[in-house]
Amino acid sequence: MKYILFVLFTGSLFIGCEKKADFIANYNEVDSNLNSFVKFVNAYPLATPLFSGQTSASLQLTYNGVQFSGLPIAFGGSYPANQNYAAINRVITEREMFVRLALGTPPAVTKDSFLFSYVPTLQLRKFYTFFFCDSISNPSKRILVTEDDIRLPGGPSLYRVRFVNLIPNPPAGTPAVDLYSTRLNAVIFPNIAYRGVTPFIDLPRNSNETAFTDTYQIRWAGTTTVIGSLAVQLNNQMSLTLFARGLNGTTGARAPGLSSYRNQ
Repeated sequence: MKYILFVLFTGSLFIGCEKKADFIANYNEVDSNLNSFVKFVNAYPLATPLFSGQTSASLQLTYNGVQFSGLPIAFGGSYPANQNYAAINRVITEREMFVRLALGTPPAVTKDSFLFSYVPTLQLRKFYTFFFCDSISNPSKRILVTEDDIRLPGGPSLYRVRFVNLIPNPPAGTPAVDLYSTRLNAVIFPNIAYRGVTPFIDLPRNSNETAFTDTYQIRWAGTTTVIGSLAVQLNNQMSLTLFARGLNGTTGARAPGLSSYRNQ
């Protein structure tokens, strides 16, 4: 697997440089003995307080003063957007991350607005996902961190799936979510509470298929009420995380829905 190398430069290198709107970190082979590996997911539905000029709930992240990507992470999106992880060099001892609400895409004049800072605890050679969720006014609920198991499935005709529920305000009568597979015609993860994270499970594919599509649904637990769905192409030996996001009772982009990202 290739990782995105997150190189830490001194601030002086960036003085006078134009920030390109299409800047994305380069892919490089890195020494895993010196790095931790991180993926970031924006499941933050509130985007409050509202700032002048705000057009989205996108987030912008910096680590030790260096920006991860010139493109903000949209609500429901991830960075890196594919199966790779950002490699954070642990030779540097400072580990402060700043989270900002993106008010404009660089090099726009409109600046990002600071939300909060966070000091992650990372171990060398480990893989993590940081889910940004719930309200910035609740420090204990701002971020959900998972250590990711990126092993391959246990056989040649399998793929792996896990599920995370990040809908913070379910109905009182059904406070959890089921994940349903239309291909298997079955609930594969039942009764997952808010901030619940399942382990990966191996699922079979047809031996004559190299790639296929399954449509997953999220339902209030124990019901057939579909609150979001997502069609995903599933490749042999891949690992996939599905996550429920949004706010119950809202419409549009911040309504309850289902998103996914690759782990392998």
